[in-house]
Parts: sequence; C-alpha cells; structure tokens
Amino acid sequence: MGMVPEMVIFDYGQTLADEGDYDAVRGNRAVLSMAVKNPRGITAEQLQVFADELTKDMEGLFGEEKRGKAEGEFSAVSFDRYLYEYLEIELGMPWDEVERVFWKGAARVRVTENVEKLLDYLYREGIGTAVVSNMMKSTQSLKEKIDGLLPGNHFSFVMTSCDYLFRKPHPRIFAMAQVKAGVPADRIWYCGDNLFCDVKGAAGAGMKAVWYTPYAKKGQEAPDGVDYLTVNSWDELIEVLESLKRGGKEEW
Repeated sequence: MGMVPEMVIFDYGQTLADEGDYDAVRGNRAVLSMAVKNPRGITAEQLQVFADELTKDMEGLFGEEKRGKAEGEFSAVSFDRYLYEYLEIELGMPWDEVERVFWKGAARVRVTENVEKLLDYLYREGIGTAVVSNMMKSTQSLKEKIDGLLPGNHFSFVMTSCDYLFRKPHPRIFAMAQVKAGVPADRIWYCGDNLFCDVKGAAGAGMKAVWYTPYAKKGQEAPDGVDYLTVNSWDELIEVLESLKRGGKEEW
C-alpha cells in the first residue's frame, strides 16, 4: 500500500508556469526604456551580446547545467549590477526593480493546464505545497510572480536557488526544502519537468520524484538507477493520489 504525501513541492518554470515565450532582448528593451543615462547609446541587442559574454565567462565559476555538474548559483542583481555599471548605464531604480522589469518584459507567462485544479485538490486533502526553483531571480520576485499567476495559492514557502547558494540537483537545496517543510523526505513529492535537476535531484535527496512531461524539453536522458513517477497531466497526478487513498500501490 502506498502513502499519500504530506507535502508536494513544485518546480516553477514549465511545471507551474509555461515561460516558453521568453525573449531576453525584449526584457533588455523594457529596462533600457527606463534608463536615466546611456552615454554609449547601447541598444537592447548590444546589451544582450555583452550579457551573453558575461554568462560564458561565468561558466568557469558556476559550471554548465548540461554537463551534469551540481552547481552554485548567482543572483540577477549581481549580474545586472556588473552588466549595466560596466556599460555606464544608469537606471535610476533599485536593482530588485530592474529584475522585475526585465522579467515582465522578457517572459510571456501562463499557468500550466489544470494546475489550479491540482492545487485546489491538494489543499482540500490537507497536503501541503511549496515551490523550489533554479533561478537567478530572488525568492521575493518569484513569490510575487506566482501570487499574480495563482492568486489565493496556499504555498507554505517559495525558494529560489540564488537566495540559497545551491542549484538543483545539489542535495543541499532539497535538504533546505525538507527543513522548511518539516516532514521526512520520503513524505515529500517533488514535481518538475527536468529529469536531471528535478527528478535525479529529488530522488537523490530521498524524496519521491515526479516527472511532469507536457512542457518538458524533448530528448532528455533518463537518469540511471532512479525510480520516479511520470505524469502527462495534472489530472493524472490527481488520479494517482486518489488511488493511493483507496489503498493502491505506489507506481514507483
């Protein structure tokens, strides 16, 4: 007989929300429109060229996710400070606001299909929920984004990797999530779209891993020796939970 989880933790991008329509140049343009000084006349496209150069230089410090390395994380604020100050662009607003303006301009966001239905179901069943995401943006920025997309949500906590040093799949970010959840790791289900960061990471931390596929990147390699549940819709996850309530077996 399987056990219903006490907590379900979600990834953000391509799990709770679809940010498939993402254009960094569009975000740059939104920020530059608010510049107080831009003495070199830097365009959004030129800004992105330099941003890409910075990102490449930072690979030696933080590694590349595609290489399968557990990584540390840096913040959008530190990145933006270097980017704009080096180019002598004065923005006249706090750096956390720069982060928000860029994100709003760059991303066209929508919630994933039936996620509201799933969250309502979990709340009615007394199952806690939370969010842990790999991103340069702050926990506060992500919380504001989620509250706008999913008003009335009941997430116990939200975490972004830039505020907690470690990126998924590093076990320390999952360990921190478990502390915040206040329940044993094996009573937590972690749902995400990435087989490496989400599935392998959660399973390695002792959680039950759920691979959510509708918005997942194609061609991902299944991690060796890792048991996980695959769901192709949030309705399917509800069906699994209902089966467990009736005394069914876990499917992984």
